[in-house]
Amino acid sequence: MRSIQLNAFGLDHLKLADLPAPRPRPNEVLVRMEAASLNYRDYLLISGNLYRGVNLPIAPISDGAGTVMEVGEAVTRFKPGDRVTTFYKSRWLGGRMRPEWEGAEIGGPDEGVMREFANFDAYSLAHAPAHMNALQAATLPIAALTAWQVLEQAHVTTGQTVLVIGTGGVSIFALQLAKLRGAKVILLSSSDEKLARSKALGADIGINYRTTPQWGAAVREATGGEGVDVVVETAGAATFAQSLEAVRMHGFVGVVGFLAGGELQASLIPIILKRVQVQGISVASLEQHERLVAALGATQLQPVLDSVYGFGQLRAAIEQMIAGTHFGKIGIDFAK
Repeated sequence: MRSIQLNAFGLDHLKLADLPAPRPRPNEVLVRMEAASLNYRDYLLISGNLYRGVNLPIAPISDGAGTVMEVGEAVTRFKPGDRVTTFYKSRWLGGRMRPEWEGAEIGGPDEGVMREFANFDAYSLAHAPAHMNALQAATLPIAALTAWQVLEQAHVTTGQTVLVIGTGGVSIFALQLAKLRGAKVILLSSSDEKLARSKALGADIGINYRTTPQWGAAVREATGGEGVDVVVETAGAATFAQSLEAVRMHGFVGVVGFLAGGELQASLIPIILKRVQVQGISVASLEQHERLVAALGATQLQPVLDSVYGFGQLRAAIEQMIAGTHFGKIGIDFAK
């Protein structure tokens, strides 16, 4: 079977390999992988900068979707023919995350999805929404679940206002899911063209952070001086101070990414005086993932795919993600 293997760190070391097809053990499910989607952590793995140790060689990429081919004798969750997605935090089944569950992550340290056939523990998979094809379903495990969890933790409801930073996968899912909850959405981008596309998806206000570098004040002005109820903080250190400016008293800042830096220098004063809740978000449990899938099925929400590459074009797909030109998700079609 075809596989993409990372033999040493760096994009130059992504190589096509021919590996033996696996068979499932008693608690495993054999999946014919059909699609994948990219997340920033995939680049961290490939570049050698992932926050966890990884043994090489490894098949990279965390998020994928496919069809169950065979199940082990102890598996009851799935049957051949089921359409599934991977589940990134494969030991976190429900409740709060526990330290001993850390590190069981598809796409590093565990094997990723860039394989035509792959075995997964039965609890490392989830049913795909019936209305989505494999490419669409592959966008869900990290980006959609992260956006969902921010809104869940913040208890977003009708009439509230959510600030979304950027137009990557998490941000666009946050926009879509917040609108489903009846919230207003303010979205930031450095591109007027992307702001226009965001408004077509339902964004109520778009602010160009390049032409309006003090966007925290602009957000407060747009909300009548109060600020937003929730910030989906995908950028990190470089934007955190502005996020604190933009959020209202007793507001919520969900910190989900560090694309613009991970070393924070910020004043604690606005956090204290505004009674802001700052919550780190790293995806969510399988229980929450299944709730997300149910909500997506009920609303028939369509993920936003910016571009789709073939199985052998992983490097080009990663390079587009690094360049930041995408709007929504970047997909890999294994049939191409």
